[in-house]
Amino acid sequence: MKKYWSIVILLCVLSILIHLIPFALNGSHPLGYDTGFYRRYVIQPFVSFPNSPVPGLGKDALGPRLLIDTIRLLHVPPDIILYGTYILLFAVQVWALFFLTTYYWGIPTGLAATLLFVLSVIQYTAYWFMLFKNAFATAIMLITFLLMEKKSRWTVIGGMLIAASHHTTAIIFLLTLIVYFIINRQERKRTLLIFMGTLAVFLFFHIFAYQTYIRSPVAMFVEWREYVFLSFPLLVLALFGVKYVVSQRKSVFTAFVIIAIMFPLFSLPFYQRVFIFTDIAIIMIGALGLASLIKEAVGLVNHFKKTARIVSLCIMTVITVLLLTNLSGRINALRPLVSKEILKKLGSITRHVQPNGAIMTSTTLAPWVHGWSQNKIIAPGLLHDTRDIQQWISFWNGSRENKINFLKNFPRPLYFFLSPPEKEKFMAHIEECVRQASPFLFQYTCD
Repeated sequence: MKKYWSIVILLCVLSILIHLIPFALNGSHPLGYDTGFYRRYVIQPFVSFPNSPVPGLGKDALGPRLLIDTIRLLHVPPDIILYGTYILLFAVQVWALFFLTTYYWGIPTGLAATLLFVLSVIQYTAYWFMLFKNAFATAIMLITFLLMEKKSRWTVIGGMLIAASHHTTAIIFLLTLIVYFIINRQERKRTLLIFMGTLAVFLFFHIFAYQTYIRSPVAMFVEWREYVFLSFPLLVLALFGVKYVVSQRKSVFTAFVIIAIMFPLFSLPFYQRVFIFTDIAIIMIGALGLASLIKEAVGLVNHFKKTARIVSLCIMTVITVLLLTNLSGRINALRPLVSKEILKKLGSITRHVQPNGAIMTSTTLAPWVHGWSQNKIIAPGLLHDTRDIQQWISFWNGSRENKINFLKNFPRPLYFFLSPPEKEKFMAHIEECVRQASPFLFQYTCD
């Protein structure tokens, strides 16, 4: 094993470098919509351990909060804490996936799995979306799967930590345990113990989550057509590897594959985000296919079949080119959601807004304003907003009198942070009631 560690380390370094590319291309804040929610947690005053929850990192995300709070003790800049920790979580996933896949099928397949994971377009997309809780819980889940296979007493702790970190990952883990209980009769007692420990913590942190799932929510991520297009090279490799999966038909891996495929196949709630787990399952199966192609190409099998070696080399070359092309295209396509000008002015909000002031903004800008200030943020449909969309539409289209009456219900002092197009929608007919404090920032002055 030791002689392969350098390769795994190189793959971890490659993972870190790939995740640094958007910073080199697009500046210091290039990631997706949820960035501000997590940044708010990092910049808020450190008054307890764990610190006070915020939208995006609530009470149900105890594990990620403890991780961030521990790193905050090092007194490094907030953005280094946020992005550095996040990128390292993907490197941890590389290690976890290597050891799990190696346990099942050996080191060559483990190395193949980590390479495919590092080059996965779906995993990069998950990274860009700034799914911090998902990244944390997925790393723990992969480690916990390995602990289960090794019959470790720490497995229960792993399951409980997943449940205290991210509810979607916890649901995938719990359902995997149910399937594993069914397919492996010899491990039922231990599986039941792990399930009960995980379920108890899950119910404690996510008792009301069922209401969200009953409404069959749609998650912002990828749909079936996009997933198949982006993951086509992995799916081809999986065709070569699926015949080897039968050797682990009673494993946790098989149970995980069943759940990871069932969610998108039957369009179950939040299945768009479950493609992240489907991708991991396909990567592990694809790694078996890649390992078998490599054996063919270097002549470890079918020694006298030169044609088979040539075909294997051609297939691997085409798949490698497709993987790199898809990843490169995704990196270039996923750009920052706000302009550099807005990001620059976000950094100066605290100089112009009173500490007890509230800031009204758009749904698009809300996470960013939230993540660069300590103030109460008001935005349609976010951050505990209780007004329905029709009330906001009436406000946007209303007369001067209607807008002033609507704004009477909000705390004072009241500010707006809006881009030029949004400014027209929010402040039409009440221009005399606002004073510009800085670019994009306005103070409301009418009572």
